[in-house]
Amino acid sequence: MKRFRFINSTPKRSYSTSSNSSSPSFLPLPTPIRVFNCLGDNHVVLSYREVLKHQSGVYCFINTVNGKLYIGSAKDLYIRLVEHLSNRKSNIALQNAMLKYGLDKFNYGVLEYFTYDSKVTSHKALTDLETSYIQKYPFDRLYNFMRTATSSAGYKHTDEAKLKMLNWYEDKSNHPMYGKTHSIEARMLISKPGVLNPMFGKEHSSLTRQKISDKMSKHPEGVGIYDLDNNLIAKFKNNIELAKHLNISRVTVGKYLNSGLIYNKTYRFKVNNK
Repeated sequence: MKRFRFINSTPKRSYSTSSNSSSPSFLPLPTPIRVFNCLGDNHVVLSYREVLKHQSGVYCFINTVNGKLYIGSAKDLYIRLVEHLSNRKSNIALQNAMLKYGLDKFNYGVLEYFTYDSKVTSHKALTDLETSYIQKYPFDRLYNFMRTATSSAGYKHTDEAKLKMLNWYEDKSNHPMYGKTHSIEARMLISKPGVLNPMFGKEHSSLTRQKISDKMSKHPEGVGIYDLDNNLIAKFKNNIELAKHLNISRVTVGKYLNSGLIYNKTYRFKVNNK
């Protein structure tokens, strides 16, 4: 369910073109050229439409309690503001921080305006500009998961970003489906119950099940535990066997296998080669 959180207080519209106004004094430079607050008040947010609508640029959300920021870019700064406040196409770390501290503890800032002509000529230039701002701030002071603002297609996360995401999802409550269940309608779309299921009343043989398992395996050659010098210590058929060997969850194995990070300061989990 979409949320748009408001506070029941007298609207106090407040924005400034001063880099020092409404911004925590401990923020590193560059500071926003324009800051908007009272993000929990519907009337105030609506009033920002006249100054942000159809304006492109690099924006940030500023946590006024601890100084952490989320930096993004948008073709329309007002639409992007509303999307974040409604938890649509938003950053999950930022959303959890907003729930924890409250919208009254966040400001919306414009770091730089940008003339957006077309997707072909302007999109990359805008995301490159966003990246340049992300890289000006200490990464541990950001809610962003990546140092670059390009599409994640073909992107290889840095070890720093991998570790940040790994630590974030260690807390299961950060998962977008935590505490939620699919509706009956959604479950019916996902599943094919009864006679609609092509295997209704049938059963695969053990040989067929093994063939299916091998064919669907992401790692046909299995996975292994390697030391820090890349020497194979033990080889396993799949993540489950490796997890049982170390008495850890297969989810943990998958995280370290995909990230390439060191487990317990001793091992790396890798896909076996032919």
